Amino acid sequence: MENQEKKYPKITIVATCFNREKYIADTIESVLNQKYPNLEFIVVDDDSSDHSLEVINRYKDKLAFVGKLPGKRTNAVPVINYALSKSTGEIMTTLNDKNLLLPGSLWAAAEIFTAYPDVEWFTGIGSIANKDGIITSIVPIRKSYYEHFFRTPYNIQHESTFWRRSLWERTGGKFDEASPWAFDYELWCRFFAVGAKLFYVDTIIGAYRKLATAHGSTKPNEYHHYASLAREKLRAQAPRKDLVYAAIFKWLRYAKPLLRNIPDKAYEKIPFLNIYCNEAISFKGSKSGPLVRYKRNPFRTIYPW
Repeated sequence: MENQEKKYPKITIVATCFNREKYIADTIESVLNQKYPNLEFIVVDDDSSDHSLEVINRYKDKLAFVGKLPGKRTNAVPVINYALSKSTGEIMTTLNDKNLLLPGSLWAAAEIFTAYPDVEWFTGIGSIANKDGIITSIVPIRKSYYEHFFRTPYNIQHESTFWRRSLWERTGGKFDEASPWAFDYELWCRFFAVGAKLFYVDTIIGAYRKLATAHGSTKPNEYHHYASLAREKLRAQAPRKDLVYAAIFKWLRYAKPLLRNIPDKAYEKIPFLNIYCNEAISFKGSKSGPLVRYKRNPFRTIYPW
């Protein structure tokens, strides 16, 4: 095991839980069952009033840290930051207490970050699960840097996104408590603001379990309010040329029915349009190795790629 841990980068997964005794075991097992050899898995209970902590403690021997943060809070950001303050892994992500990491996702993250030292963060193809944890839909939406300058009805899926600790620390080292319902969106804006390119991976990484009681369903107005604040901050920091490119991209989206038919290799060669290419990584493999890095047409939001 010691040799394996030296070979594979340490990955930190933080899961926080508030009154999800029905789902937290699924979340924990979705991580542990991958048997990744250099895992730092931290689970913190946010002062639940149900039996969530009892469920979490069943896995205590397999977790790097188990805790409970006493006191009632109006949102999850403080407990997530508390849990992350206990972490040391060079690769990071967080999980909500009802969501899932899909099989092989930790190995995919390790392979990508090891193969490409310049990749600071990536997101996979998102997916939606029902209350029973069954995948019901695939969400191959790749929201880009330029799309973060204007409102769109979707987001980069949190549970499908990993980042390096170096990027995390460079951008503040915590989620913004002033952005309680869009803290992930606000973090993505900070990543973009420092020039960190987002890489898009052609495999399914995580699953969002859609529940009627989830904050995304019950507080959409709050989410969009805080997202708009993060968006305006990004706009204020961005070079003028990026604002111009974003405005043009907004109009180009109306031509998506035509533009999405252009193959990636052809799109990459089209003057000006190639400014908007996505940085992509494929697991299809090649003679040179299991990963292929290439430019992708940003309008080809289809699955499979």
